[in-house]
Amino acid sequence: MKKHLPLIALAFFLVGTRYELSPAQPRNSDYLFTSESLDTLTDEDPIGTFIEDLLQKIEADFQDMAKERSDDRGDEFDSTYTSRRFRSREGAVTFSGNTSIDATDKIEGNVVVKGGTLTVIGLVQGDALAINGDIIVKDGGRITGNARSMNGKVIKEGNGIIDGYAEESASARDTRLTRRMSVPKRSYRFNEYWLDESLFPDNFVFRYNRVEGLFLGLGSEKKFYWDGSKTFSGYGSAGYAFKIHRWRLNLGLDRQFAAENALYEVGAEGHSSTDTKDEWIMKLSENNTVAILWHEDYRDYYTREGFALHAARYTKERGFATQLRVDYLIDDYSSLSKETEWSLFRPSHSFRENPAVEEGTMHSIVGTAGLSTLERIGRKNAGWNIFASAERGGNELSGDFNFTQVILDVRRFQPLSEYDNVNVRVRVGSLEGDYVPQKSFEIGGANTLPAFGYKEFAGNRMFLGNFEYTLSGRLIDDVFFWPNSLNLMVLADAGAASLVSTGKKITEGFSSISKKTVKSDIGFAVGWHDESWRLGFVWRTDVSAPVSVFLRFNKPF
Repeated sequence: MKKHLPLIALAFFLVGTRYELSPAQPRNSDYLFTSESLDTLTDEDPIGTFIEDLLQKIEADFQDMAKERSDDRGDEFDSTYTSRRFRSREGAVTFSGNTSIDATDKIEGNVVVKGGTLTVIGLVQGDALAINGDIIVKDGGRITGNARSMNGKVIKEGNGIIDGYAEESASARDTRLTRRMSVPKRSYRFNEYWLDESLFPDNFVFRYNRVEGLFLGLGSEKKFYWDGSKTFSGYGSAGYAFKIHRWRLNLGLDRQFAAENALYEVGAEGHSSTDTKDEWIMKLSENNTVAILWHEDYRDYYTREGFALHAARYTKERGFATQLRVDYLIDDYSSLSKETEWSLFRPSHSFRENPAVEEGTMHSIVGTAGLSTLERIGRKNAGWNIFASAERGGNELSGDFNFTQVILDVRRFQPLSEYDNVNVRVRVGSLEGDYVPQKSFEIGGANTLPAFGYKEFAGNRMFLGNFEYTLSGRLIDDVFFWPNSLNLMVLADAGAASLVSTGKKITEGFSSISKKTVKSDIGFAVGWHDESWRLGFVWRTDVSAPVSVFLRFNKPF
């Protein structure tokens, strides 16, 4: 055995040298096992135990470091959270057996798991490798580099993110069985809060409401080719509304220009759609649910047919996204009426009548700007989301309507600790010129002022503020018995809408909103830890009134 030691030492040296000189992946950090180095291994490769030997080397180098971090990890905290943070000073942080990177954990560097599954709910700032186990990136989890599983699978659940590529292989010695999954370096999505939901239809489009009844169709979502892999992006949907016996179409085509830090775009769209201005109040999925099950419809509808031209600039980096966009629209508006009363429950209840709109042809220019610094930390959002739009119709543009509408929506999502957070929304709107119902403002009821009637307040000036404080059930359970999956929320809302002279300028007329006209409510809610539903109880603050109870299946904002 001793006479073979020099040869063994030489082989180990060559393996180490080979690893160090392997080409870097297109990431900020070197990938632990490059596809090039593995592709050189075959069944006849004399260094058939490459992976095992190298893993032992890494494990030995970092065993003391991992033990040290395991012993004193309670001493390393983020400034805001009681969480674990691991830093890799050399090449990787290594674990043995099933390992979970929890929602408040952060690994700053590469991570290796031997003989077990790596579950990521928090953040890995680097590459991830699992030997004889899976890599599971759950909702809220993120791997900023590449993810590779040897003798396992790479699985993304919900909104889990892998910024690099994901790769699965059956073994280190049989790369012919390697299956690389196509996970782009940058996602082709850009579904920020301020974007129209018509840009992102499901492949199968389904909706149910009091105007169309059942609507079925097919759709293709818009893609944003940040990497320049394609220059044209098409999107749209087509379907049939059974109660009004009409086909609805929405088709768009964009020419995109990818730059180093931005995506530029020009495009055109044609549409014949059942439209609504209430997307910000109630999401489509939840509105479908309550219409089918509970005989309620929280949106109002009208027909909009025409075309649009636009130019836009988008940016998207980790924790920072922006939009600047200008649209020119020509649309014909017409009213729709209530056509159905079917619902599974509450048969004695009736849907609201669908309000009429001002019919005619509208020519307008719309400018929109958005800024988002949102990041997902575990199951919480953190950061700002700001949106502003200004639309001018008629006048020098011709058409049947002369108006100017401005909307500003500011949202702040602020975690206070691992166990609690505050969310705030302020929304302001102003309409100058013709009072056009489809451009006016209504608040009250679901997701605005829940203790009041739905759209109880309307006008051409609007102010709304929403506040919620959320306390994690895990913290409450530490004090007394409480289901740790149920969060407790404190809610407060205030707002007003008023009708002022149409001759007032866009910045005037807000003096009509005062302490006497502002309506408010306060209450509490319990909700599931992933914010998928909440049961709330709110009371008006201006008069003595019975409690208002609501059940929601989405966050209000």
